[in-house]
Amino acid sequence: MRLGALGLLAWSAHAGNLVGYLRDQNWYARYQSKPYGVGYHEFALNANGAALASVGGAGATDVYGYFAMNGLAAGSYTVASWDVWWRSAYAFNVNVPASGNTPLVDLRLAATAWGYPAFWDDTGWYEFGQTFVATGPVAMFYLRCPYDTAYTLTVHEGGPGGRQIGVSRSFNGGDQRLIYGYGDMPTVAGQTYYARVRTSSPAIGGVIMQMDPRPDYSDPIPGGCLWLGNAAKVTAYPDRDLGLVIMSDDDGLITDLFARATGTSVASATSLGQTFIARGVGLISAAFWLADPTGPTYVVTCREDGPNGAQVGTAKKGKPARLSADPEMLVTWAPGECPLTPGKTYYLEVTKNGGGAFNAAYVNRYNPFPYGQAYLNGAAMSGVDLAGTIMEEQSAGSAARPKVRITAGPAIAEADRGTNTLTVRWTTDVPSDSLVEYAPDNPPYAASAGDAALATDHAVTLTGLKPHTLYHWRAQSAAPGCRTAVAHDIGTCTRPRATNLLANPGFEAGSGPSPRETIPGWSLWGGLHMAMSDGTWFDSIKPHSGSWLFQGAVNGTSSDSACYQRVAVTPGQDYTFSAWLTTWMHENNTFKYDVWQDRNRLIYFRLGIDPAGGTSPTASAVEWTPRFYSHLRYANVAKRATARSNYLTVFIRMTGQGGQWHIYGVDDCVLTATEPTPPRLEAPQRLPDGAFAFAVRGDAGKTNVVETSTNLIEWLPLAGALNTNGLWQFSDPAAAALPARFYRAVVP
Repeated sequence: MRLGALGLLAWSAHAGNLVGYLRDQNWYARYQSKPYGVGYHEFALNANGAALASVGGAGATDVYGYFAMNGLAAGSYTVASWDVWWRSAYAFNVNVPASGNTPLVDLRLAATAWGYPAFWDDTGWYEFGQTFVATGPVAMFYLRCPYDTAYTLTVHEGGPGGRQIGVSRSFNGGDQRLIYGYGDMPTVAGQTYYARVRTSSPAIGGVIMQMDPRPDYSDPIPGGCLWLGNAAKVTAYPDRDLGLVIMSDDDGLITDLFARATGTSVASATSLGQTFIARGVGLISAAFWLADPTGPTYVVTCREDGPNGAQVGTAKKGKPARLSADPEMLVTWAPGECPLTPGKTYYLEVTKNGGGAFNAAYVNRYNPFPYGQAYLNGAAMSGVDLAGTIMEEQSAGSAARPKVRITAGPAIAEADRGTNTLTVRWTTDVPSDSLVEYAPDNPPYAASAGDAALATDHAVTLTGLKPHTLYHWRAQSAAPGCRTAVAHDIGTCTRPRATNLLANPGFEAGSGPSPRETIPGWSLWGGLHMAMSDGTWFDSIKPHSGSWLFQGAVNGTSSDSACYQRVAVTPGQDYTFSAWLTTWMHENNTFKYDVWQDRNRLIYFRLGIDPAGGTSPTASAVEWTPRFYSHLRYANVAKRATARSNYLTVFIRMTGQGGQWHIYGVDDCVLTATEPTPPRLEAPQRLPDGAFAFAVRGDAGKTNVVETSTNLIEWLPLAGALNTNGLWQFSDPAAAALPARFYRAVVP
């Protein structure tokens, strides 16, 4: 039992207790704990009851993200997390009873795009970039820079070279959180942007972390990719992303004032205030930076126009949640409790409960907020804004609008994995529609499939896929009156149709008890203890299929090993190598809890191919996937390369630092010649003579596109021929009605 839980017992007979978890949206931790996600340690929260003038709740989380606010007056509360590391998260209408505990509140930190940036390269680039699809106005970027170098971040429309929008932000190395108040970064939902980070000069090289390793080989920002370059050129890396967390106003709330402290605090303050122009229909929270180790109670009042204006809504009382370390204090209002008129000026006033001077109150002396004025003891201050944040409800009902929740999945079962089809299944808590976006190899997603019918059990089949190809996909569900549920990106390979060229691909060959240290068909490199297991060896990791798997293990803080196989191939032919992989890292005599931002406490895989058939995993000729891991479960990963000799070598490399045990599992490896993309007909084109023509699209430069299309055309009851432009031409006008028929025929 946690210490926080022990404290609840003493309070339960006297007043209600608000308890819950604050976690991030770390989907891949869901295999270890519920509610899913990783808890944030020492993260502060505040809460206030609707229409209650009593002091609200304040608390901080333990290492699991657990928090408790004890002894609260009964009522309906709004709970908010602080906004230092992330944009605040909210839970509305939390009913605190007169005694006992609330049900556990599942409070989620969310972002448009995010990952744990742990790795970097030391090339020293001038420009780093990330394309992304916006979900609303950006409120905060977070990135990590291991060295102390000066950088500037700007955002551009479309991609590199696009028109700059919003303001620029300059910063130095370290953990950086670049924040944007109202109007500072007007990104529009659904549009693509390019976040560009440059050093101060092309002659100065910088280093910024990437989103690496990737959990489950998922793409953390599927709407974009990493760009690196110098003053002359930047190059896209479609299978990688910059270590950039993006938080946006995309949940029915508007970030108005968003300012951090600069310079010194103000002195002799008995009243502090800040005017602002309302952008939404109601005040939801206000945060201020008030350092006082005695833990006084503060009162926050909203007034019309200025210091002497009429009070609006309920005045709120609160305390900083972590007196010894952090000065931030939030107060919250229920939606509609403090109504605002968009475009009208309001004044937020902070005083000590019972009067008296502040110990310290932080301000920003660069005057970053152009829509308001700071006040000290009722008098306007020149060139100053209060350090703090104002959050508003965007429209009536938008703040507490429920979100469709995915309660199981999304996933593709083995029985739903075909050679040219994949069926995605998931469930939701309310009837909603079904949509799956997908793309071969790497996002952005090139296609989608779905069903508009509202249901709680969802099944979407992707058709016309290429055999033995890694497809990235993402499920969504929308329902009337709800915010859409958007799942994370997942990668899954279609089954192979061509012959598997590997010997002992599922590690079923051989004889003797487990572990079998002789592994037919495979060679070993490195110091890990490597063997075939029947699921009874280290951690009893079970095979993905069959009765046996390959395992590597070491009781130590470092690992770097590989298993590999050299195969006879045809030069110039493309080949695809895939495998099912799992990592099981231990730390402090238990499984490592899944936070992967530290390169010195993680383990990971890479798949590699040497197109020339070399047998050293350290050779520069080896083409590698990005680093990835799959904690306590299997992930399906693939790599494609073009053979440059009569032999090709596939590698599975296992590397790690830190921890106590490094354990890896490998199963169901496949190497096949890569098949061409199935041809498709585009929309018909009317030719000058009145005939129709169809463009056949497939892999560029593959002659079998024409051969295949010839066969397909014979299925149609119309005469046709390939014209000089590579289009199938028909003289029968009825061909204009053929595309739907043809798609059904061409794409299984």
